[in-house]
Amino acid sequence: MDLLLEKIPVTPLLQNLIGVAVIILATALVSVILRSVLFAVIGRLTHKTSTTLDDRLLKGSKNYIALLVYVFGLSVLFNFIESRYAEYIGNSFVRVIDGIIYGAGVFIVALLLVRIVSAVLGWYSETVAVRTETTLDDEFMPLLDRSFKIIAYILAVLIVLDHYGIDVKGLVAVLGVGSLAVALAAQDTLANMIGGFTLMIDRPFRVGDMVRLPDNRRVTVYEIGIRSTKFLTFDHTLVIVPNAELIKSTVHNITYPKPRVRIVVDVGVGYDSEIEKVREVMIDEAIKHDNIMANPKPQFFFLNFGDSSLDVSLRCHVARAEDHRRTSSELRMAILNRFRVEGIEIPFPQRVITMVQAEPVSD
Repeated sequence: MDLLLEKIPVTPLLQNLIGVAVIILATALVSVILRSVLFAVIGRLTHKTSTTLDDRLLKGSKNYIALLVYVFGLSVLFNFIESRYAEYIGNSFVRVIDGIIYGAGVFIVALLLVRIVSAVLGWYSETVAVRTETTLDDEFMPLLDRSFKIIAYILAVLIVLDHYGIDVKGLVAVLGVGSLAVALAAQDTLANMIGGFTLMIDRPFRVGDMVRLPDNRRVTVYEIGIRSTKFLTFDHTLVIVPNAELIKSTVHNITYPKPRVRIVVDVGVGYDSEIEKVREVMIDEAIKHDNIMANPKPQFFFLNFGDSSLDVSLRCHVARAEDHRRTSSELRMAILNRFRVEGIEIPFPQRVITMVQAEPVSD
């Protein structure tokens, strides 16, 4: 640029003014081209796509890209003025202005990255997370967004301090020790968060699944959170289990991968009962119930010769977990009523006691 200005037949002062004007006009022209032409064309193209992610990225980044153009133009302008009037400008003033421009550029880049990441996470929350059965990703996205913002701003500050010649190694060490102290103090919380992330990735159960906890309680998964998972009991009370404990426990998923639930009806009948008749009655009552599934078919089992009864069992399935208890109760009442009609006895425990008279003791 200096060579071109020297060819203009005017005084050095006018050459400098022309150079300043050219830099300002060029910066403004590039900004106008970006806003009015390039961004407009890209915007029309993104509206034609099926996803809104590109629209979010463009909306979140175009203002900061325009700011970067102005910062770059300001840097070129200051370097031009410095090269022309170096003898009139002190070194300290140059360092201050250069640091301000550099810091502005670094923070604008950090803001640009933050907006891009926020746009991606916002798109995921509104289009993908709402379709999942768990709320864990809905809770995790804001946390991830805030964490990235903090990291981006800290890195920006460290980069600017390093540009000023400030030794950041001590600050990094202090931050590392502070982070370690925070991690030790909040190790339970961090363990639960890691456990929640593991549940989100592994997905051993989903919201609405019926599971059996280690204490043998059957509960329904109500909510999967970052710190804990909530289960709803049949008494409509919430059981809150920390995720760190949950991932170390054995949890039986009753309704996944197949949502049906088995009903088991164990009963003892008298020894004088006809087993085939008992089988016919129990299978017939299961088939007649509206909630009992036809496939797999209800099955009858002769379990054991008990002390007071013949032990038998009926196994059948319902399609929905919420119908399990009601259907099981109704089926048992139907079998009991049918047994009474058919004369099939359900005996109570019996004991046979033999009295033996002791022989008289001779003297």
